[in-house]
Amino acid sequence: MDKDFNHLPSESHLIPSEAENAPMSDQDMNGASPSTDSNENRKDRTGITFNWFNLLIGVAVILGFRRSGDFFSGDFSTYLFLALAVVIHEMGHVVMGKAFGCMIREMQVFFLSFISYKPKRDAVGKSWRDITWSLGVLPLGGVTMFRSRKQVEASNWEGVETSLRDMETGASSSPYIEDKPAWQRLLISAAGVLFNIATFFILYFTTPLMSDACYDGLWPLMSFSLVLALLNILPVYPLDGGAIVFAIYEIVTGKKPAAWFTTTCSGIGFIFIILFFWVFPGWLGEILDYVFRFFF
Repeated sequence: MDKDFNHLPSESHLIPSEAENAPMSDQDMNGASPSTDSNENRKDRTGITFNWFNLLIGVAVILGFRRSGDFFSGDFSTYLFLALAVVIHEMGHVVMGKAFGCMIREMQVFFLSFISYKPKRDAVGKSWRDITWSLGVLPLGGVTMFRSRKQVEASNWEGVETSLRDMETGASSSPYIEDKPAWQRLLISAAGVLFNIATFFILYFTTPLMSDACYDGLWPLMSFSLVLALLNILPVYPLDGGAIVFAIYEIVTGKKPAAWFTTTCSGIGFIFIILFFWVFPGWLGEILDYVFRFFF
């Protein structure tokens, strides 16, 4: 899931509940709605930061669900493989965003982040050191958050000077995702799904070469990669599929969707997500069963 902080399609990873590209209030689904100023300052501090409150709340939620049903009932290895699949998905957004010269504020795995790491800026003051890497406690997805011009100017972020220098030297026409052409934003939104699909097929076509133990060990990563790809490609905003549809619309018409329209679609999308993944999860199970029967 990727988040652009502006009314621009970004991306999201719901697993079965993750989304992240809503307008800025863009949706910061991971744990997250837009940060407050104090949280913003915390995220921009270098080094490791903890949020013990989020950790305690997340653990309490997980324990509550484990007692009441089978949600969050997987063992620890299940969470590790899910986290790895989410990392692969989010890195698709990060890599593609960096390839197009975007400033990325944060990449977060799972919701309700409790630990973050921000590298110290180097002498050049660019590259990957301006990204905060965060881990949440609720295993429901992830998000990549891009910096927008308004958000940077409002916080007087120290990297603005460097980014403007990059623009002057022609390193990037603009470091903000809202200024990128629609085809670039389309690829950024699709990159997470493509990375998951690539992971699935690499593992799928190498299974004949694997031992039984190796196959059993990698099966969770293969299945989670396929599930994340299928969920995020749904044409529902703020999922990646919805962001892709908006980008295609802009390519065809030459106009961006109105802010009120993307905001409305985001609200409708969240309702759909709740109904599809929580109220009527049987639909999702049937779709996934059909796909898995096709491959296996």
